[in-house]
Amino acid sequence: GEPESYQKDFFDPIKNIHLGDDWRLTLGGEVRFRMEAETNKAFGATEPAQDTFTLYRYLVHADLRYHKLFRVFVQGAAMFDEDRDLALRPIDENRWDLHQLFFDVRFLGEDKPLTLRVGRQELSYGNQRLVSPFEWGNIRRRFDGVKAFARTEKWDIDAWYVKPVIVQRKQSDRLDEDVDFYGLYMTYKGIPRHGVDVYVLAIDDTGNSRNPNGKTGDRNQYTMGSRFWGKTAAFDYEAELAGQWGHWAGDTVQAWSWTLDGGYTLEPVAWKPRIGAGFDWASGDEKPRDGKVGTFDQLFPLAHKYFGFLDLIGRQNVTAVNMNLSAWPVEKKVQTALAYHAFWLNDDRDALYGASGAPGRRDPTGHSGTEIGHELDVTVMWKVDVHSSLLFGYSHFWDSDFIIETGPSEDADLFYVQYALKF
Repeated sequence: GEPESYQKDFFDPIKNIHLGDDWRLTLGGEVRFRMEAETNKAFGATEPAQDTFTLYRYLVHADLRYHKLFRVFVQGAAMFDEDRDLALRPIDENRWDLHQLFFDVRFLGEDKPLTLRVGRQELSYGNQRLVSPFEWGNIRRRFDGVKAFARTEKWDIDAWYVKPVIVQRKQSDRLDEDVDFYGLYMTYKGIPRHGVDVYVLAIDDTGNSRNPNGKTGDRNQYTMGSRFWGKTAAFDYEAELAGQWGHWAGDTVQAWSWTLDGGYTLEPVAWKPRIGAGFDWASGDEKPRDGKVGTFDQLFPLAHKYFGFLDLIGRQNVTAVNMNLSAWPVEKKVQTALAYHAFWLNDDRDALYGASGAPGRRDPTGHSGTEIGHELDVTVMWKVDVHSSLLFGYSHFWDSDFIIETGPSEDADLFYVQYALKF
């Protein structure tokens, strides 16, 4: 029988379909559309300054399992961009493609927690600062390769060797033959209400990529880090530290990043408000021609979550401070959130890097200062029912000295409304 809390659902017939005694099939998907109205996203450097467009995303999957021993997961996708006047972004449109296709096998037996996964797959680790499927983008990020993972009572351990998938709008997507991404990620869960991550991530790139000093060549780069998080009574907190070393186009890589984040939730109060603050620091390059790359590389992140919803800033050569407030005016149904960010360059002769990690404005003399600007983000999220949600958001960016001194300096705005249905 069903548990007492169970409620019948319209999509029940396509979940956990019995194919004989041993096989189970689950079907599902997602329909999402978002209307965005952006103004001066490049601080007034592009025409038209205002652009309103719609993004559509359709995902459908089949998940076939043989007990706990074997699994095949296949997911098709279609993403469309409508009415965009500015240049198409690589995260917006991918017409009818294979999003994921992998199989899992527990080759040591059903009772051993070690699983091997082979194929096209998404990766997500920690709080997605360095490795994320990038849910905000219309196209989610994924990789082709192999991963081994084990889940025990006190440990999660993952090791992988993959290549990024390059999106081709009107052809089948292909893997990036020049880039190898491999790593080890371990999480210790033995402390109640707390966790500790330790990781090593490596990138080998033979594609003649351009380093922050302007040189092009091969890159062998390693990132080692740790993350600690937890909750004590009404407090939640998190800290993450990462260092990078290696070589890029003949230059030596020496870079760092660290994060502190926390909040306090007033549980007994109506609306359950949470007051939070966060600090992010990622190194920049002090001297462009000293044979060292000091700019931290953000790898494959969800920058959107941490550096403002306008996506103007990445985790590279930046100091960022934010204060935030969230509450539930309708319990478990409607959440409102307010966040205020302030941004500075760490090194005034290094570039301002966007959410994609690409370098933007730069003053090689350093005379434009380090103050980038401030952003305010307002969101309202409504969980319509167990399957669907609505999201409304507005963001505004105020330019400061560095933007004003290095070119056009119009304040940026973004308004969006998003509907998502998952089944």
